[in-house]
Amino acid sequence: MKAMEVLQETLKDNIVTVTFTKANGEERVMRCTLIESYIQEEGKGVRKVNADVISVWDLDKNGWRSFRKDSVKTYEV
Repeated sequence: MKAMEVLQETLKDNIVTVTFTKANGEERVMRCTLIESYIQEEGKGVRKVNADVISVWDLDKNGWRSFRKDSVKTYEV
């Protein structure tokens, strides 16, 4: 399994801290998950799918955020 596939699977069962480079070049550290119980009711529903992007629930901003797979520097559970 590729590293980004492992990350996507890990997000379904864990809170993960992801460090990535934003589109503007800034580094961002985000605590995020895909655990249903953390996603607020207004956040549930259909999201656009893009094979190059991972959409996650940002625990600090309480909303959906996304990052490009090729921008991930590190992640830890």
